Amino acid sequence: MSALAFTEFSPLSHTTTRQLSDTSSDVLPQIFAPDVNLVSWQRAADPLISAYCAGLTLAMPLKRIVGADTVSTDIAAALPDAPGKAALLADIALLCQMFSCLMDCQQLGLRLETLQRPMCPKFHTDHLVCRLVCTYLGPGTEWLDAAGNMAHASSFAVTLLKGSGWEGNEQQAIVHRSPASGLPRVLLTLDPM
Repeated sequence: MSALAFTEFSPLSHTTTRQLSDTSSDVLPQIFAPDVNLVSWQRAADPLISAYCAGLTLAMPLKRIVGADTVSTDIAAALPDAPGKAALLADIALLCQMFSCLMDCQQLGLRLETLQRPMCPKFHTDHLVCRLVCTYLGPGTEWLDAAGNMAHASSFAVTLLKGSGWEGNEQQAIVHRSPASGLPRVLLTLDPM
């Protein structure tokens, strides 16, 4: 996986686009609409996964290139055994399968990490095609909507962020940041490979 590349937000270079949020996963394919640069499936938290993530501490981010069908075995040994581990692995596998299908790719760049401070606290855009973000613990990703108002994903939301690497989206990448909070977070990101 390549290092994260991003550009700090400049309001002069950003055009109007839409962001969609729904409680149904049916919102996810809407990322393909030319005027949409973010979709967010606001789903309910799983208490078993929440409890597991509350006790999860990873010394280093878990970074792997994974297959959508083998992700559970690809990362299982790197996670501590505790109640909720199987549920977390099953959820990550489901998200990998969904995202792999949407992006029509066989491999994904996976990053799972525990954070004690914001990773990217300034509003910015990413130089990538599309990224799936899911915050299992703590506050979710924040973004600016078309009117310049701040919106955010809830915990467990599955959010697709369209970057400037998406063909035709060079000037419309979603402006976003890590939440400006000191609360601990467990963050999953997936990138198509």
